Amino acid sequence: MSPRFYPVFRREIKAYVQSPAIYVLGGLYFALAGLFFHDILVYFAQLSMNPNMRSMTGMNELNLTQFVVRNTFGLLSFLMLFVAPILTMRLIAEEKKSGTFELLVTCPIRDWDLLLGKFLACLSMVGAFLVVCLVYPIVLEILGQPETPVIASCYLGLFLISASYIAFGLFASSVTENQMVSAIICFAGLLTFYLVGDLASVETGLVGSVFDAVSIRQHSMNFTKGVIELQDVAYFVLFSLFFLFLSAKVLQSRHWRV
Repeated sequence: MSPRFYPVFRREIKAYVQSPAIYVLGGLYFALAGLFFHDILVYFAQLSMNPNMRSMTGMNELNLTQFVVRNTFGLLSFLMLFVAPILTMRLIAEEKKSGTFELLVTCPIRDWDLLLGKFLACLSMVGAFLVVCLVYPIVLEILGQPETPVIASCYLGLFLISASYIAFGLFASSVTENQMVSAIICFAGLLTFYLVGDLASVETGLVGSVFDAVSIRQHSMNFTKGVIELQDVAYFVLFSLFFLFLSAKVLQSRHWRV
């Protein structure tokens, strides 16, 4: 027996696959990622062959994993800030604008099933993006000997970060009927969570600790070092659940209007 969210999941996957926009978005993502990956590799090669250059940049202890892997996955995470708003902006907002949202909420399907179906469909598309990005570790394996556990840790972190972005994007899409407004809310909100950790260095005491605790970038750093901390995993899981919960509350608030 299929789970209750499966019809919504299947419907959203079909919508993604049939949309030309997903292929344009994927092409841009891979083109930018590939371009920066190439530049990182070239710079690493230049540093490797030039001791004076390493000394000037303070990188005497040059390591393929530390330099290339960390920078590459940090880049993939940053680019996802732009991908997530585009992938999620239509999930609920389009339903409201087209009038199909009222039909959905009157169907024998729970709000959580609706949200899970849309969330998992979007996460599956991001997962497909990440699978294609396996080409970068393969290239590194051909060129050198990167630390496989660190690469695995980076992928886990990138998956958790992507799930968090999608959950926030789903929430942004649930509070408006305009897709562009949804994308702007999502990007602005995620960018705030991404950069708020920088304020921890100028704020002291409780405020600085709070900024540090809610920072996406702060909790993603350990993954790029090959360190999987329970508090970092818990942060992204709770982040995702919290904004899915808020999305459910937004949907529930509309039932009385239908």
